[in-house]
This record gives sequence, C-alpha cells and structure tokens, in this order.
Amino acid sequence: MKRKHPMSSRDFATELVESYIVDNDLQPDDRLPSERDMCAMWDLNRTTLRNAIQRLVDDGVLYCRMGSGTFVARPKFIRNLQDVDGFSDAVRKSGRVPGSQLVYAETQEADKVAMRNLHVPLGTQVFALKRVRTIDGEPCSVETTIVNMTHCKGLESHDFGSESLFSVLRSEYGIHAISGDERISVTTVDASEAELLGVEEGHAAFFKSGLMVDESGEPVEYYKTVSLSEHVRYATELRAR
Repeated sequence: MKRKHPMSSRDFATELVESYIVDNDLQPDDRLPSERDMCAMWDLNRTTLRNAIQRLVDDGVLYCRMGSGTFVARPKFIRNLQDVDGFSDAVRKSGRVPGSQLVYAETQEADKVAMRNLHVPLGTQVFALKRVRTIDGEPCSVETTIVNMTHCKGLESHDFGSESLFSVLRSEYGIHAISGDERISVTTVDASEAELLGVEEGHAAFFKSGLMVDESGEPVEYYKTVSLSEHVRYATELRAR
C-alpha cells in the first residue's frame, strides 16, 4: 500500500527532490538519478515524479536535456522590467557572462509592423537583427530587433555577434534609448525557435515585445524576445508613493 502524506503527492515529491539536491550537495549541471531510480528510492509513481520535476523546471531549480536526463539548473537571470540596460549590460551586472549567436543582421524595407512602431513610411530602410542570446554559454532567448536607421546609417557594418547594439548606438551615433514600454505574455516556442534554443517545439517560454525611445521621444528600436522560463525570470519593484 502506498504511504499517505499530509501534503499533495506532487508537493511531497518536489520536497524529496529538493532535499536530495541539498543532502548530496549537487551543483549546477550535476545530473539527478534516473526517473526509474528516483521512483524506486521514494516509492513514487512515474506521473507524480514527472509533475514534481516539471514544477522544479518551471521554478528554475532543474532543467531537462533530451536523451540525457535531469540536471540541477544554474540560478536564473533576473531581468528587472524597469531596467533600460541592454541585455549584455544587464547580464554583466548580474555577474554572469553574456553572449550572442547571430542569426541575421541586414537592412530591410519597413513593413507595417515597422511603420506602426518606428513611425517610418512603408519601404523605408530599417535595420533588422536576430540573435540567440546566451548566458554563461547557455541559449536563453531568441531576440528580433528592428532599428530606425534615420540617424544611424551604416549600422549594418557592425558585428552584432560580438558587439552590443546599445553600446554601438551610444558610442558611434550618440543615440541613447532612455525609456520605453513593453508587454509580456506566456507562449510556447515554434519549430525554428526550438531549433535555435535546443529545446522541443512547444516548450514553455515568455514572449516580450517593446519599443525604446530616445531623449526626444523618437522611436529607436522595436523588439520581440522569446525567453526560456528556466533561464530568465522577469521582476519589478513595488514602491510606496
């Protein structure tokens, strides 16, 4: 007969896994025992254990690698929603190492999305940039950016696989993105995003879109980002008036 526990079976299994990590001093990227072994150790059924593992994955405690097993995750990168720093600057401030894998960087003719957000006529040349962003070498997000090129001609000549877009705009063109607005929702990755991020299609993720403007209120860039929830956490500050 299965043991009865005062807490839910998933909560109990979650506690067992977390205790195992602590008791065995597991470090980031250390592998947990197989699901079969953990079920046998704790007299759990496979569904209960998988539900517990998924909760810990969602919380950023664990991550799963197809065909390899379940591993202890590195601490999530916390992105402050009120922070106007670029990705690279924000990651460095957290003590981590940012990186980018360039998918494309090219000039394009403005479509309706660019026209609506950047306030440019259809057909105007804009700079389109798509990168896989990494933290400590791990892919964490796919970021697509469209930049108003009115005051930054030649932007396409830079290597944004290694250079920071915000830094280039500041140092080369004197453009400072100082404010903006953004929206966040929950989504799942499509086939192309899954391939870039090394996860299965349909994997849970955050979707963030936003617009940054300069000191005069002129649009600088419109961006869309799909971020893996096991690597990135979004947060904000509550302040009394």
